[in-house]
Amino acid sequence: DKIAERVRMMRLHGIDRDIWDRFTSEKLSWEYDVKAPGFKYNMPDINAAIGLAQLERTEEMRSKRQKIAEIYLDNLSGVKGIDLPVSHVPHKDHAWHLFPIVLNEDAVICRNKIIEKLFNDGVGTSVHYKPLHRMSYYRDKYGLNPESLPNTEKIWKGNLSLPIYSLLTEKDLKYVIEKIKSHLEV
Repeated sequence: DKIAERVRMMRLHGIDRDIWDRFTSEKLSWEYDVKAPGFKYNMPDINAAIGLAQLERTEEMRSKRQKIAEIYLDNLSGVKGIDLPVSHVPHKDHAWHLFPIVLNEDAVICRNKIIEKLFNDGVGTSVHYKPLHRMSYYRDKYGLNPESLPNTEKIWKGNLSLPIYSLLTEKDLKYVIEKIKSHLEV
């Protein structure tokens, strides 16, 4: 309850009353206090409406991403140079909001080069997530360096996320898989 109260206050500039309280309370509607420096995290109505509509489709979209993930797992399993994600829960319990792979030491191409080649093929990829020790704030504040985190560095240097979204067509998915294989199976 205490955390929820703090979150409610921080979401609107640190003000101690929310908008509804200001119009339904017996206190003067204009009277409020800023208890801490806060943020502007209240959502516009249109965003809330879109969010509610998306929530109605949550399981449908998750299920489609699961099917895409399973196709990636089936078709990229055994491709030399790729470590696929390992799920510690049943596939139906996974969100599959990302599908990260790691190019390992057996890969014939580096991460940045395959990202470039896939981009040229019309396949958008990304990198999730840049390690904290590579962010200037954490690096400088805590004196972090890549040499002290060799496993993190190894994964980071090979990590890329493949397209995975509920509207990805089977044709486009097959194309992505074909292009990945063509760049790794030289």
